[in-house]
Amino acid sequence: MSKKILAIALATVILAPPLLVEAQQQKVYRAGVLMIGSPDIPEMKGLRDGLKEAGYVEGKNLLLDIPAKETHDELRPIAKAYIEKKFDVIIAIGATAPLIARDLTREIPIVFVGATDPIGSGLVKSVARPETNVTGVARATDVEMQGKRLEIFKEAVPTLRRVAVLYNARGENPGHANSLALVQKVAPALGLKLIEKPVKSAADIERALTSVSKDTTDGIFIICSSLFRDPIKKIAAVAMQKRLALAGCRLPDVTEQGILLTYGSDPYRMGYRGAWYVDRILKGTKPQDLPVEAPTYFELVINLKTAKQIGLTIPPNVLARADRVIR
Repeated sequence: MSKKILAIALATVILAPPLLVEAQQQKVYRAGVLMIGSPDIPEMKGLRDGLKEAGYVEGKNLLLDIPAKETHDELRPIAKAYIEKKFDVIIAIGATAPLIARDLTREIPIVFVGATDPIGSGLVKSVARPETNVTGVARATDVEMQGKRLEIFKEAVPTLRRVAVLYNARGENPGHANSLALVQKVAPALGLKLIEKPVKSAADIERALTSVSKDTTDGIFIICSSLFRDPIKKIAAVAMQKRLALAGCRLPDVTEQGILLTYGSDPYRMGYRGAWYVDRILKGTKPQDLPVEAPTYFELVINLKTAKQIGLTIPPNVLARADRVIR
């Protein structure tokens, strides 16, 4: 009997290290997502693909919580729940979600995807060294690019003179006000008169669309914000109906939905790169040791179907510069 007990004891000692290693390998990380809209947006697709390639399997070694919310007010209680449950990382997509998360915790790492002006909004101290619990992939040049978008819009529509500008006026993110200020500065040099349409709600969008017409407006320019993510189909439909050119930044499939042109960074690529930050943090790297990155690739997409429907001919030199043309 004593020999059997000794054999069992020895077997236990021999097997213990592999079992401990296996237990460590089976750790389940918890990542909470803060975002507006559907989980099918390009940023999420890129994020999930990137995490999968890094070896994470949802439901096995990674719990990825993705509540679909329609307003930023709904994100605060979600973020509080992640903090109370001590999630390993919070992934904040868009301009406002990172600010909500940052206001609630200075301890849990936050990875942003698509934040605008991360230094100006106070998310990080510097791009090279965040010095906070926040880092990620920013639209660091998004504010500056508003002027470039407006310039391309003017080139694509040579008769453009009066432009209705839809922008987020909620005051949630300083980047929105900075973007508007730059557009206001660039417009006179392009010979454009701006008709500002501040938007805080769906009702404001309705009023803005009702107020524009071919008699008073030559085109509509949207300053990038997740506020316009869901209403974009309706905005595009109204623009088409009123035969007005519509331009803005990259949102999910917006050009296919009827926008004449978009210019900006690829949201899928930003999400994919965001997965790298999540992986680094889950493996022990501190956010403050991960420099903020900004997209280096920008895509100009022009929809010739839309141009034809509103009776517009895009100049050949603008078409030649397009990265993608929808015919």
